[in-house]
Amino acid sequence: MASKSGRPNILLITCDQWRGDCLSAAGHPVVKTPNADALAAEGVLFRRHYGGAAPCSPARACLYTGLYQMNNRVCRNGTPLDARHGNIALAARALGYDPTLFGYTDVSLDPRLLSPGDPRLRTYEGVLPGFTVRQFLPEHQKPWLSWLRAQGIDVSAGHPDIHRPVGEPSDPVSNAPPVYSQDQTPTAFLAGEFIRWLGEQERGAPWFAHLSFISPHPPFIVPGPYNTMYD
Repeated sequence: MASKSGRPNILLITCDQWRGDCLSAAGHPVVKTPNADALAAEGVLFRRHYGGAAPCSPARACLYTGLYQMNNRVCRNGTPLDARHGNIALAARALGYDPTLFGYTDVSLDPRLLSPGDPRLRTYEGVLPGFTVRQFLPEHQKPWLSWLRAQGIDVSAGHPDIHRPVGEPSDPVSNAPPVYSQDQTPTAFLAGEFIRWLGEQERGAPWFAHLSFISPHPPFIVPGPYNTMYD
């Protein structure tokens, strides 16, 4: 994608806990991923690319800084990311972009830059420095729940119980769907917010957006028709 200025538009999409071999474009014999396959067909598919670390915050520290874990020193969720390291958002901002976030980055900020009482010191769900936040979606998913409520969905169960199968016991092994539809998932919510933002951008001006989806991170539940695609 390129803007009228000739500078590229940048769309960074991340999906949480998606195994690299679970792509039909990568040769998986069962899994069907047509949209991801289309992206792979139009770009470059790195068949020997591996995540730099686990779990979430260490993996993202590697992705966002370009540094191995032994260098960025983020070893668990909650380990602060040293502000002396550069990152993709700051690099893009230095080039004239306004990097805009939809979702989350799970970065614990460098405490040396915060006051002792700053509430951001008590969470690993901080925002990577350099990003403008258009739609934040942390673990409690309250913005998404409010969006569902406005559509008439009963969200009284809250998070995480709203992701349980409808009419099933508390901890079943089931392919029963949740209360929300395929067009009402957290993924659909963030994608819709991104599309709305995209329509607001100045025509021809280059943009940088980061869509950070939680799926397919647990809980493992999907609405129809996807809940019956596999045995």
